[in-house]
Amino acid sequence: MEHKKYNRIVALSVFGISLITYVLTLSPTVVFWDVGEFCAAAYSLQVPHPPGAPLFLLIARVFGMIPFTPDTAVRMHFISALASAIAVMFLYLIGVRFIIMWRGKPETVLDRIQVYGSSAIGALSLAFSKTFWFNAVEAEVYGLSMLLVSSILWLGLRWYERADWERSDVYLVLIGYLIGLAVGVHLLAILALFGVMLLVYFRNYEFSLDSFVKFGVVSVLVFGLVYPGVVKYLPSLLDGEFGGNRSTIFVLIPIGALLAAAYGVYYSTKIHNRTLNVALLSFLFIVLGYTTYTMVYIRANANPPMNENDPSTMGRLVSYLNREQYGTAPLVDRRWNKEPEQAAAHQKYTSDFDYFWRYQMNHMYLRYFGWNYIGTEGDWKEAGVKWDRLFALPLLLGLFGAYVHWKRDPRMAFVATTFFIVLGFALVLYFNMQEPQPRERDYFYVGSFFIFSMWLGMGVLGIVDWLREKLPKGENQALVTYGALALALLVAPVNMARVNYHEANRSGNYVAWDYSYNLLQSCDQDGILFTNGDNDTFPLWYLQDVEGVRRDVRVVNLSLLNTDWYIRQLKHGEPYGAKKVPISISDQDILRLGPSPFEGGEMELAVPEEVVRQYSVEGTAATLLDTSVQKSGKLRFYFPPSLRIGNVNAVRTQDIMVYDIVRTSAWKRPVYFAMTVSDDGKIGLREYMHLEGLAFRLTPRRGQAYWANINEAKMGANLFTDVEKPSKTPQFGFLWRGLRDSATYYDEDVRRLMTNYRQAFLLLSYHYLNALNQPRKLAEVMDRMEEVIPRSVIPMDYRTKAYVANFYNVAGSN
Repeated sequence: MEHKKYNRIVALSVFGISLITYVLTLSPTVVFWDVGEFCAAAYSLQVPHPPGAPLFLLIARVFGMIPFTPDTAVRMHFISALASAIAVMFLYLIGVRFIIMWRGKPETVLDRIQVYGSSAIGALSLAFSKTFWFNAVEAEVYGLSMLLVSSILWLGLRWYERADWERSDVYLVLIGYLIGLAVGVHLLAILALFGVMLLVYFRNYEFSLDSFVKFGVVSVLVFGLVYPGVVKYLPSLLDGEFGGNRSTIFVLIPIGALLAAAYGVYYSTKIHNRTLNVALLSFLFIVLGYTTYTMVYIRANANPPMNENDPSTMGRLVSYLNREQYGTAPLVDRRWNKEPEQAAAHQKYTSDFDYFWRYQMNHMYLRYFGWNYIGTEGDWKEAGVKWDRLFALPLLLGLFGAYVHWKRDPRMAFVATTFFIVLGFALVLYFNMQEPQPRERDYFYVGSFFIFSMWLGMGVLGIVDWLREKLPKGENQALVTYGALALALLVAPVNMARVNYHEANRSGNYVAWDYSYNLLQSCDQDGILFTNGDNDTFPLWYLQDVEGVRRDVRVVNLSLLNTDWYIRQLKHGEPYGAKKVPISISDQDILRLGPSPFEGGEMELAVPEEVVRQYSVEGTAATLLDTSVQKSGKLRFYFPPSLRIGNVNAVRTQDIMVYDIVRTSAWKRPVYFAMTVSDDGKIGLREYMHLEGLAFRLTPRRGQAYWANINEAKMGANLFTDVEKPSKTPQFGFLWRGLRDSATYYDEDVRRLMTNYRQAFLLLSYHYLNALNQPRKLAEVMDRMEEVIPRSVIPMDYRTKAYVANFYNVAGSN
């Protein structure tokens, strides 16, 4: 009883420390990457990118309705904070259980302090590790996924200890249910099945090579039954398709299998076959947990504004679950992607194995491992490992802990190592990542960091054991134990918290919300806004779907514009009463779209007479309408190819669609391109785009130079107007919250994004100087830029510094 009492007190303390830390460093609103998409999807139960995360969305929807804080995104971030803190607590409990298995329950106060303290140090090391902490403060799936993995392992150990109890099978059935639920969060969690199968083996069989190999085969078959069996083949069979063949008979197979399993549960109970009973019950509960995916199918048929891949039929749901949008990476061929950028990167490696070891294993896994237990040299992309951040002390403790575990209890060490391998090295093989990646991928491997942190705690225990063995019994034993634990606490979790706190702390960072707001407010009423990728799209979806900001603007993502389902949704959808995106291509022809051979050539856009009159009288001498447009009523431009397929030039589907949307809109609605869109996404129309904030507006007026392509009135109104309260309708003025706070951390993505703001100020300055001949305005613009984006918070690169210095010099000389 004493053990249970104090063990639970320490567990709750570890949980409390972790939760408080995560809440204090929680993101105050929406952030970049997938978070904005998930929050928007959860708010009204929409369909995010494949393969979705329906259980996460359902939980986030519930949390989003609880008004414990005004910001909806924060309510959803709290899921990750809470789930991660519970996972840390489970790591502590798992560490204690593993230690007790070889050491026995601690009887004396000193033994309890040693066992509980060592396990707590390991758990807190995970809590304050770079990757785990980052995942814990934003509404992503990895915190909840780790909660499920840790719960499965803890339940497996619980079953192992109580397997002789007549009702112990309930633990295995519950594990089956959690595995089914885990599919609705992230597929990585189902890999925990291998560790659980090992626990079953070691509990029921004496080790021998023959029995181990047989059980290994059974484990692979069981895993195959879950994935791809249940996850992929069950929906496919229900759609009447298997192996490329279609038949109504296929539909009967899963139905018959489920009915047979249900009868098998009854029959096995009747004949007292416990093994068959628990196996069939676990299978049924896996399927039951997997039914969270019915939400995807149901909501897709409701046609919500976000309905990615449109999985409204069983066939499309199968495609959605299989992530067919992203293609399939082979397991054998390491350098499989032959796209030009990837093919060029592959030339750095002498063989597939060289590529696998140097890039996939060393750069894309071991480097991340080093980040967490050695230290990182910085927060920039491709940052390496820096040994003097943590001095590799957590790494050494973890390696020693793994040695201690293997020495004291090889069977349970084998279980832990299996978890470590399948959640780390095996994923490297499976993902087969191609160079370059758009972002760092350390979050994929947090499961292996989970196990290593447990070993870190065992390393501390092993050191204390060794010290106590070397000293005579007495007061020195207590002193050494306390001293060693205190020192380990300082060199591992405390030092990790010190090193990682600044980068993990998201409090005060409003950049994603404000940038998205400013981008939307750069557009006139009913504008069509082309965006480039995740970070200039997902937060905009959040603002429109959750906050109701500028729902009149139709956001068109260029990457998704290469898919037929997205084009059809733009053409027919009217989200929140917004107007349809004008598209002239028929639905049948949309299905046939794809990259098309195109050598480039002159194209035309008709310009109505009223538009010609409007732009003939507006602007400066450098920006007045071309006489050719005035005479012919047509805008002519060179449309370049954007692809090279073999020896043939071509254009992408997105280029075809951009041209069609621009042409079909016929100047009746304003068309914008975000500043983040590169010139190859503008189909040759860059000269006709004028900056109106953070977006370029398409006009029939060609600027004579880059500094001429500015709408000075709107730029000034946006950059110089302070917004007291955000507006859901069109309003001039930008938000700059937190950018003057030097205590707020801004990562590389944010710092890079800030160049767009500064670029807007610089272009406005060039416009004042060259187009309007008003050099005195330069100092005013530069002062405003420094006021809202001070260099002390967001450093300038050397080029920007040179421009600023030159502008101040010109302003002063006049």
